[in-house]
Amino acid sequence: DAAVVRVDDPVALTDVRKRLTDAGFSSFSIVDELEQLRTVFLILDSVLGLLGGISLLVASFGIANTMIMSILERTREIGIMKAIGAEDREIKLIFFFEAAVIGITGGVIGTLVAWGVDGLANRLAYRFILKPQGASYVDFFSLPPWLSVGAILFALSVSILAASYPAARAARIDPVKALR
Repeated sequence: DAAVVRVDDPVALTDVRKRLTDAGFSSFSIVDELEQLRTVFLILDSVLGLLGGISLLVASFGIANTMIMSILERTREIGIMKAIGAEDREIKLIFFFEAAVIGITGGVIGTLVAWGVDGLANRLAYRFILKPQGASYVDFFSLPPWLSVGAILFALSVSILAASYPAARAARIDPVKALR
């Protein structure tokens, strides 16, 4: 009621399976299992991407809120700067710089945490999976340098984008009203 068919060449697997199916037999191969794993990982990646997107949205609202509160606390200072000749773009630059500092700081801290989690996960995987089987150390998880730099630059761009409304709002402050 069952037979095991082995192929020497993986390229021939598709043809052999087609011939078995044409003969009326059902077949199963590791390729089927890999397709199921790909589907599971695609769903997992999609869910994690969605969670990351939500986290990114919340972080950008947090940055915008922080910058708006900074404007409200420093309305008088902004009014003084504008009264002595500061231009709107200079006021905007101040807030964009503050947002950039927030973004770079968050990106660097996030990257350092990711490296720490990566190192911990690799050590745990070695200790509980490979070491009991007598295998040598393997990097299961890897963070390439370009990804770390990209994450920091992405955090920087998101923070500057989130600060665009607060910076424009700060530049529109009327110095007369601010000094009242």
